[in-house]
Amino acid sequence: MLTCSEVLCKINRNKNSHECFTELKCGENANGLSIVVQGFPGPRGSPGVTGLSGPMGPRGLMGPTGRDGFTERPTSFCAELQYFDLTKITDNVLRPWILSDSFNVPTVSNDFSENTGIFTIPKNGFYQFFATISISRTKASFDIRKNDNRMCTIWTESVIRSHNETTASGWSNAFIDCLLYCQVNDRISVVISYYLNENFDSKTLAYLYSTFSGYLLFNI
Repeated sequence: MLTCSEVLCKINRNKNSHECFTELKCGENANGLSIVVQGFPGPRGSPGVTGLSGPMGPRGLMGPTGRDGFTERPTSFCAELQYFDLTKITDNVLRPWILSDSFNVPTVSNDFSENTGIFTIPKNGFYQFFATISISRTKASFDIRKNDNRMCTIWTESVIRSHNETTASGWSNAFIDCLLYCQVNDRISVVISYYLNENFDSKTLAYLYSTFSGYLLFNI
């Protein structure tokens, strides 16, 4: 039986392990009596003062070149007359038309109908419209209309008459354009008039190289 005559408690703090050492001495002989007790971690200390900002690092490498930008194409359309028989209609809209992919954006059919020949205004603003009509062996009067109201009219003929008889005929074309302020859902079309008392005497279809186009100048 070992009797200890002296107990010394000594705490040594190791910065790396945070261990506590307790030494027991029994007389002068303390060999083999030291024991190590590891305590629980203490509470986290409060954060220190933020250090000074370091120097700016070197400039990074230049990034790759971006894509080319693009400009939104304004509202527009360009149609070619497919066929038309002047002798079969009276004050009617020119139709049907063909919308070529070479001159139009893919969504043009949302605004212009090939079957009805009517362009429906998608945005308020000023629009420029153009119409070119080519005829053979006849007379023609045509106009650009907005909501069935005449905006501008032109006359063309490709016959020569004498004593109420046609003495010569050939080809003729006419061009017309107009600037219109339009609002959403206004309807724009080209109308050909047929007047018996003016000797519109076309016996064969003669509308070739005829176009109808327009575009938005200013959106308001």
